[in-house]
Amino acid sequence: MINYVLALLFLVGYASAADLGVACNEQFESSNSSWKTGGTLGRSATIVNGVYRVDQRSAFGDFMSETPCFINYDQDYDIEVRVRQITGSANTGFGIIWSAKNSVSTNMFLVTSSGNYRIYSIDNGELIDVQPWTPFDGAPPLQSWFTITLRKRGSGMSILVNDQTLFGFEKLPIHGAKAGIVVGPQAVVEFDDFIVRQDTTPLVITDKYALVGKRENLGPQVNCNGGDISPVITADGKRLYFGRYPFAGNIGDPTAEDIWYTDLKPDGTWGPSMNAGTPLNNYSSNFLISITPDRNQVVVGNTYYSNGAPKGAGISTAIMTENGWSVPRDIRIDQYYNNSTYSELSLDPSGMVLLMTVEREDTRGQRDIYVSKRRRDGSFSAPVNCGKTINTWGNEVSPFIAADGVTVFFATDGRRGFGDFDIWMTRRLDDTWTSWSEPINVGPSINTPGWDAYFTVPAKADYAYLSTTNPESNSLDLYRVPLPEALKPMPVVLVSGRVLNAATKQPIATTVAYESLTKGTTVGMARSEPRNGQYSIVLPAGDLYGFRAEFEGFYPVSDQLDTRTLTSYSEITRDLYLAPIQKNQTIILNNVFFDFRLSELRPESFAELNRLAEFLTANPTIMIELAGHSDKVGSNAANMDISRSRVQAVKEYLESRGVQLSRLKVVAYGSTKPLDTNETEDGRRRNRRVEFKILAM
Repeated sequence: MINYVLALLFLVGYASAADLGVACNEQFESSNSSWKTGGTLGRSATIVNGVYRVDQRSAFGDFMSETPCFINYDQDYDIEVRVRQITGSANTGFGIIWSAKNSVSTNMFLVTSSGNYRIYSIDNGELIDVQPWTPFDGAPPLQSWFTITLRKRGSGMSILVNDQTLFGFEKLPIHGAKAGIVVGPQAVVEFDDFIVRQDTTPLVITDKYALVGKRENLGPQVNCNGGDISPVITADGKRLYFGRYPFAGNIGDPTAEDIWYTDLKPDGTWGPSMNAGTPLNNYSSNFLISITPDRNQVVVGNTYYSNGAPKGAGISTAIMTENGWSVPRDIRIDQYYNNSTYSELSLDPSGMVLLMTVEREDTRGQRDIYVSKRRRDGSFSAPVNCGKTINTWGNEVSPFIAADGVTVFFATDGRRGFGDFDIWMTRRLDDTWTSWSEPINVGPSINTPGWDAYFTVPAKADYAYLSTTNPESNSLDLYRVPLPEALKPMPVVLVSGRVLNAATKQPIATTVAYESLTKGTTVGMARSEPRNGQYSIVLPAGDLYGFRAEFEGFYPVSDQLDTRTLTSYSEITRDLYLAPIQKNQTIILNNVFFDFRLSELRPESFAELNRLAEFLTANPTIMIELAGHSDKVGSNAANMDISRSRVQAVKEYLESRGVQLSRLKVVAYGSTKPLDTNETEDGRRRNRRVEFKILAM
């Protein structure tokens, strides 16, 4: 608590009441107002002759009613109301509530006709007095109108009665979005002219964010008469998962959410909805959080017993097997707790970062967006608040990390927008996941006056998918909208192919790892499909990547892709090979790099060569032949020299990593053993290589 003099210091230099526009002015001229009306003889409310009359004859409890006006509690504001007590106990408190969640989580100012006032905050039923009942001079008598004003400027607040400051104090905790009036027991009180003053600068959406086409309902083959919510699109844009309830076709309780999906047809429309079935769905509530770009691993809500039965709250992961989805297994998040009943999560395309909306001790308001990062053992680190740039005093919900791993869409009621919850876009500015660009409202073509959330975008970013209210049926339906260029994530490459045994060409189900060769760090993991070895990964623009499959008993043959000049979305096919570790097996080191006609190793080569050094250290009996090759550009002598000096550089690097020279045989072949034509740049690139052959085991 602070005293009144210190509170004045808070208010100096901030906007006066005249500087703030009138955001709302409820004059109670219509009985159709959204304020609470009706009730019983003991506790009721009516709107008559331009006043809101609360008849609170009950001997216990408080009557509360809220304004529909949006208030941004992070900014300066005034909440003002004219009020008078008609009859009842002169010691009954009445006044205003603000930043309230419900009756047990609210802030409250009360005044009595006998000349006392009180300010307090209730946090989940625990009451904290800011100023206990205190007498003041000049209290209006019964049936006399007077004005109460709550004023926030910066981090200070004050209460005014008839424009005279009564008390100043520090800003109180924000429990929720609601503001309104309260009347204690055994009193009849009337209210008039409930006014909210705040910055009323309109939200301007520039033309570059304007929708380039119409919002399109996915149709009755997808949407049902119940709620179709929380869509999650696969990276390739060909399958859309979503939640559905209430619906009679759900497994078990029709009022509990099930996971459904629909597939894109060749003509661009969506096929009939299909229940995802067991084990992802059981008789409890089930919802899909994310699906990896390879479509072979999902993160789902709640936890499961080994027989697929519901176990409790949390999150789980399932992988694709030869027989379908596995029973989901728990994902551990260190120091996880959530003080809210609700939570949404999103796994980034690399599988290494998890965003979640939860309410914790350091939450700014209600639910905030937090980040958690995957550890080597598969668990996730303790959640860290993503910061005040994106988190507000309100509820942040349904975050979605786009394919570039940088762009995030989310919904919130803590910013002035076009409806109850609006969708916003932001981009992270560094790898901390706590530094963000100022969020941008995606505009009135996407956001409606109602509730909009669960925005999901495929890697191509041609459409965005969301759940919103159907104005005809009033149910939540799935829609798609063409995404304006300015809202699109950064371009990515969708790399697809199969993981194959290099000797037999048979598919292998295993992990696929990809790394930044410029940073020497692993940036993502994927899985190949067990029946055909199919995999997919998403590589964002701006880096040089290496990627490889890994499986016990095989040496991973790496591939690489340079996206540093990528300007638009693209798709490529690259099969990955696993070479059996056996005598006379030859393996190309694709991610060893040299500058043109030079033999000094570039730093991007170190990750590949470190893996080879670790392989040789782990297998001390293996001896290898290192072979250098060149393309056919230039003389034979020059090509022989460059291939010899380059393979020598590789040998020296391995020696520096602890590999004994006696285990390394070095040969140079120049341009005598091409893998491909020398007539194309891609062919010449393949011919310029360093490879090794296992000579002895």
